Amino acid sequence: MREEDDGAQSSSKGSDCTVSRVFVFADEAGNFDFSRRAGASRYFILVTLTLPDCSAGLALLELRRELAWEGMGLDCEFHATEDKQAVRDRVFAVIKRLALRIDATILEKRKAQPQIRTSDDEFYKFAWFYHMKHLARGS
Repeated sequence: MREEDDGAQSSSKGSDCTVSRVFVFADEAGNFDFSRRAGASRYFILVTLTLPDCSAGLALLELRRELAWEGMGLDCEFHATEDKQAVRDRVFAVIKRLALRIDATILEKRKAQPQIRTSDDEFYKFAWFYHMKHLARGS
């Protein structure tokens, strides 16, 4: 393997394949209850945020410091449902400037094939495989 100027690595054994370093952060929502009872989510949702570097963390840390100097300190991390609108507006202003990609896979659980519902693990593995398959392709 040889290091390229941009930090990517490529193989020197007859392959023109270049691998780029990216940072992927993920979150999920929903549960594995396939019933229609109260508390059972209708969807299982996976979301990934892909970034070329970790500058987003630095930008948000800088915003946190600015907010503290302005007397708008936060009790803990940024959280859209709990922060004041003025804080949310500032967070979104930072996010708008970032080079990022957001992917979401929304699975309507009642439409899952029986072979995918055999266990929580099976459904979870399928959901992540399906999401990452499309993420890796870049489509």
